Amino acid sequence: MPETSTEPDAATSAVCYRHPGRETAVSCSNCERPICPDCMVYSPVGIKCPECARQPRSALVRLKPNRAARAIGVTVGLGAVMGVGIVFLQAVGLFFALILGWLIGIGMGEAVLTASGRFRGRETGLIAVGGCIWAYLFPYLLFYGASVGDVANSLSRAPFVVLGAAIAAYVAYNRTQ
Repeated sequence: MPETSTEPDAATSAVCYRHPGRETAVSCSNCERPICPDCMVYSPVGIKCPECARQPRSALVRLKPNRAARAIGVTVGLGAVMGVGIVFLQAVGLFFALILGWLIGIGMGEAVLTASGRFRGRETGLIAVGGCIWAYLFPYLLFYGASVGDVANSLSRAPFVVLGAAIAAYVAYNRTQ
């Protein structure tokens, strides 16, 4: 009766290419180099060595410059339109200033996502925050920039403006993540 052995025979066992003292029967599914359990990287297409498992630079998703420019352009235009609306709607009161900030954040976040090709990340979040700040700064630069008296009268609403801008920036940033 022939003997059956559960150990791998010498013909199938090899040593890890990174750790020469370790025998292994596993090889990389891409380059077929032998790898030990410490070097194995599990991937959707099998076990790979660390070199083959690294993603190529082309596989990393980044915001393209033309889409970033388009998103910035949208925030400048939409922020100006929202800023004009803020001037007319802001005098209603604190509660409405909070709701207005929330709505501006949602609108700016969605506009940036659409303009950037639905790219989500830190870059789009910062573009959306900049758009919200621009929406709150634009009316003061446009309407009150030449008249010091109007700026003094508008300072009574400054806490509402700052609070609304903070809410808008927070909502827009989180919406683009």
